[in-house]
Amino acid sequence: MSSLKIRIANFFAKHSCSAWQSNRVVRKFCRNVYRFIMETGPSLRTYDNVNDEFRAKSYPYEDAEFANWPESDGEFYTLITDSGNFVIRRSTSYIAWLMKKHCGGWPKLPIPGERKPGEHNFDAKHWDEVLEFNGWQKVSKEGWPTWQNMNDEDHFIGIIADEGEFGQLVWFVGASVEEDFKTPIEWRVWTYENFKKVDRMIPATEETGVIWYREPKKGRYSK
Repeated sequence: MSSLKIRIANFFAKHSCSAWQSNRVVRKFCRNVYRFIMETGPSLRTYDNVNDEFRAKSYPYEDAEFANWPESDGEFYTLITDSGNFVIRRSTSYIAWLMKKHCGGWPKLPIPGERKPGEHNFDAKHWDEVLEFNGWQKVSKEGWPTWQNMNDEDHFIGIIADEGEFGQLVWFVGASVEEDFKTPIEWRVWTYENFKKVDRMIPATEETGVIWYREPKKGRYSK
């Protein structure tokens, strides 16, 4: 994305924050504008014939020049969110975007219940509630993702609740397997760490602490 577009998007992104804009109506308008610029700009989008819509070619918020300010000024949060209302450049936003890209829509959020309002938007620890709310199924060790799932184009999301302050979500990409071509040795996953995309290899053991969820086969959630 050009530096001019980033500067324009940054202007509207800043004015979507209460730290710099007190008018709620203006904040909402600015939020819609920067999301349009970042997510649907002509140079960043491709047409999806299946769902009859334009989609971003890659994660729309990977450019570090966009929203390159601290997430808090000490008095107000200055967090920026995507169209699914997930805080950008966290694993929750990245995985939610992959769900939209590959599974048909942004994930719907359950009623917070005992969670703080907006907690699911950045905190990965309790994403079992989000995935189950959207019909994803928790799998046992026997159902762990493996080489065959790559061929079947099955989608898996892993939750590592104890990693970092907010936990970590990972997207299954591939696996190395034992000689039986079934038992996984390592998983290849994508995620967002320290505000950038990371391609990781994770040992396929229970000690890793990954809890895997599998996308529902039919009737994927609506957009």
